[in-house]
Amino acid sequence: MASLISQSEEFSKELDVAVRAVQIACSLRNKVQKNLISKDCNSSVTVAGGENISILTEEDVVQTLSKPNATELLETVVKIVNECLAEAPQFGFEAPKSALETSEVLEIISHCNSIGGPSGRFWTLGFVSGDQYAVALSLIEDGEVVVGVLGCPNYPMRKDWLSYQQSYHRIVSKLISPTSETWNEGCVIYAKKGSGKAWIQPVIHVNKKFVWPNHAKQVSVSSIDNIGLATFCQSVEKANSSHSFTDGLAHSVGLRIL
Repeated sequence: MASLISQSEEFSKELDVAVRAVQIACSLRNKVQKNLISKDCNSSVTVAGGENISILTEEDVVQTLSKPNATELLETVVKIVNECLAEAPQFGFEAPKSALETSEVLEIISHCNSIGGPSGRFWTLGFVSGDQYAVALSLIEDGEVVVGVLGCPNYPMRKDWLSYQQSYHRIVSKLISPTSETWNEGCVIYAKKGSGKAWIQPVIHVNKKFVWPNHAKQVSVSSIDNIGLATFCQSVEKANSSHSFTDGLAHSVGLRIL
């Protein structure tokens, strides 16, 4: 029995921290989502990634932020990091006694130098921008994912909203302030190795305090047995999938594409 209990508790602390961190990242979306910055390589980087880059990043952020023409960007990143840390107590973290200086933020980012690989432990994070986007955080241990958290700040929790354009839903959301109980907009989905379960909870909105488990519900397989009523999802990144192929496949079996 002791071994079963220890297995069920394994990675629980890491999962708790990861969920809270993703909640904080999601809470900043209204402040930073519009600040898209183009890079020379024609991909996109967002200031929204600023509060997340202290975990792990594929970009050489310190070098980019230290360029003479990046002063405004650096100031924005430092501002967002400090805003994020100021909100930490709302999510159960301890806030620093004073705001971080620019040099301190750059030093923290410089420690994000993990090369990954099949051994050791490290965090990895992905940020996908757009009307619908996800903050994806995972803990890798010896080459295996042991904790996974997916934050979807703009995802409408009422299925009928999926038939509307995101811009329309965003306007209505500003007029009607959602609560954790209504689950109008935003969710965080998470799981850990060995639990055999996955959970979903609402995104924390302004002036709300995070209290575990935050109205979480267990995720289950859809009970829909009519494929025509099912919703088909695919990656927004064309580099990750063939949209024409998946669209044709979905259409051929009568699926509704989201």
